[in-house]
Amino acid sequence: MESFRDRMIAIAEEKDSRIIFALDVTTQYSRASEMDLFLRLLRLLNGVAGHVAGVKIGLPTILAVGPEAVYRLLNEYEWNVFFIADLKLADIAYVNGLVLRRLRELGFDGAIVHSFIGREKGLEETVSEARDIGIGIVSVVAMSHPGAEDYINKRFEDLVRLSMDVGVDGMVLPATFPKYISMARELGYDSVIMSPGIGPQGAEPGEAIRHGSDFEIIGRLIYGSDDPASKAAELHKILRWVR
Repeated sequence: MESFRDRMIAIAEEKDSRIIFALDVTTQYSRASEMDLFLRLLRLLNGVAGHVAGVKIGLPTILAVGPEAVYRLLNEYEWNVFFIADLKLADIAYVNGLVLRRLRELGFDGAIVHSFIGREKGLEETVSEARDIGIGIVSVVAMSHPGAEDYINKRFEDLVRLSMDVGVDGMVLPATFPKYISMARELGYDSVIMSPGIGPQGAEPGEAIRHGSDFEIIGRLIYGSDDPASKAAELHKILRWVR
């Protein structure tokens, strides 16, 4: 069975793209707004899907549009991208497993999990359960906002080593603190790194790739533009898979 890591790389190579589109679009909740938002998500994906390798969907969008609409979005259309659920799971392995099973049923290929939950009954068992379910795990080992330097980023090296030991499919490392990307490579991590923080958070497109990341996660810079499809095409020229 093809691993999530292999699927990410295969699609990236085929589409010559290092972009993961963060579909964090939401709206004020109402029954009527669910359909409006669903149609907006469809328009966005139709415009950008040809330029991105993956799509990351976070909790705000999942809550706003509802699981049935997410299922339709992921399963009723041919996007040729990998889908990552960004819930940043941080519970015990048993609870994480329940959530992962539901995410897989919705059609997600991978999910983001916090590594600070530790090994025993935490990340190790979560990764093992995910393999049985058939969903990939991407672990957060450092974050992109300034406050991350207070706690989680201080344990960066320990979290990288833990994630390597339990065999995650990928890691999240911030474009806003690119030193952590370089350090992860120096520690011997040779699998997939994906980096948020491009645009509104301050990092320039291509910054994370120059430090050793494989993908840059870009949301507001694309969907907040007047022409998301054109912006995605512009970024695609910078963030090609073939260097």
